[in-house]
Amino acid sequence: HRPAAFWSHDSRQACGHRRHPLHKLAPLMANPSALPLVATGLGHLIMGGLVAVMFRQRWWTGDIMVQCGTDGRPKVDDHCACGGTLPYICWLSEGINGMPYAPKEGQEPKIVHQSYIWVALATFPALSGTWLVLRRQRKLDVCMGFLSWIYLLVGLFPDTMWFLEHNAIGVLHFVCAFAGLGLAFILQFFVKPKLTVPLYIAFFVAINVAMICDGAEPSIFFDASFVALTLEWTFVVGSAAVGVTYCVIEHFSRLSRARTDSRFTGIALVTNA
Repeated sequence: HRPAAFWSHDSRQACGHRRHPLHKLAPLMANPSALPLVATGLGHLIMGGLVAVMFRQRWWTGDIMVQCGTDGRPKVDDHCACGGTLPYICWLSEGINGMPYAPKEGQEPKIVHQSYIWVALATFPALSGTWLVLRRQRKLDVCMGFLSWIYLLVGLFPDTMWFLEHNAIGVLHFVCAFAGLGLAFILQFFVKPKLTVPLYIAFFVAINVAMICDGAEPSIFFDASFVALTLEWTFVVGSAAVGVTYCVIEHFSRLSRARTDSRFTGIALVTNA
């Protein structure tokens, strides 16, 4: 009979008893209630990455509301949403206005394809957020679940339905967008530690620096037209960062509490025995 110390971690490694490569997933499997948090955080991470791709690839080019004479198409004054800031930046919404029921005249096929990509990817955080709400452990989980739906709702209600058709349904685009961006900004102050507060500033500076590197004048930091658009992109990326941060912090916090509870339960069982 070997003493317990013989079978320490180092001894097991020396004897060839190696951990399975997936051993790091054991805490997650042991605490399945954390799965909605992990899925929701991953959904926000995916959408944050997609937003970065949209900005760098200038997804707004070819949109029906970006006929400003800068992309080879003739200028249409009523359809030029951000002429003074092109080609460096435009409203994020102008890259996803291609849903089948939205106005089509003047819309290039790439916008339609981009819209489908956005909606397809946005479905994941929406479903994950719903799962989080159903398995909620805190009131803030409900807020995070709602925030996770914003990406999809903004894509399903293009702003052109209001600007070009004056359809009241198009107002939902702005309602959802403002509600989501505002909720994320407020929610970050209830997350400890407050990691995302300085991130908003960092995102704002990074976006401006990226435009300057692309050829824009340094004065864009103080140009009202550029500042308004930069703030929109900043808040969208910031919202995704809030979602990821909340889910990561909550996951490890709940995992720590579960481990503590299991230790106390084990001690109580031994004491009662």
